[in-house]
Amino acid sequence: MMERIEINLLPAEYRIYKRNLKLPRSIVYPVVAVLILAFAAISVSFYTQNLASSIEDEIAAIERDIAANKNVQAEINKLRKEKKEVEEKILALERINVNRELWVRLMEVLSGGLPPHSWLMSIREEAGPPPVLSVEARTYSFHEVASYMSRLGESEFINKVELHDIERVQLNNRNIYRFSISCTVNPDAKLDISRGEERTDG
Repeated sequence: MMERIEINLLPAEYRIYKRNLKLPRSIVYPVVAVLILAFAAISVSFYTQNLASSIEDEIAAIERDIAANKNVQAEINKLRKEKKEVEEKILALERINVNRELWVRLMEVLSGGLPPHSWLMSIREEAGPPPVLSVEARTYSFHEVASYMSRLGESEFINKVELHDIERVQLNNRNIYRFSISCTVNPDAKLDISRGEERTDG
């Protein structure tokens, strides 16, 4: 068997040559790195979008639940407020019941220490502790204000007396003095119940 021999008779300019394309590593490696980074960025972007969408769906579901239970929450808050108000009233009543003797004595002190031609206008308890009484009164004599405060300060039921303001006003064409004082109550004052009963019976 004879071996086949091929002879290319085309001119040199028309001949096809096989050429191997060789790129330097300085170009190949950066291109591969850029492609890898691009793929990673695209993957992270898709993951982030999916995660954000999932979180938004969860938030929407929670908001729907909140809206659905809004009336229930409002009712719960209302009941809590009513409970707090009732508890405050109960505490106030218990306090009045426990300290009724003290407040009776305080009223005796406040009214009994009034100088002649003087009278009380109002007595208001301020926030404590200790309890503080805001007293407003009237008198025809300016000097009697100091005497009244001195008498109150000597009482075992009052720790401190302070003058807040005093003002001269006209009443039935006469000068009178309107004054307000604060009395800090002594919560540790010992009550002589037996003496109080004797005074009540007398």
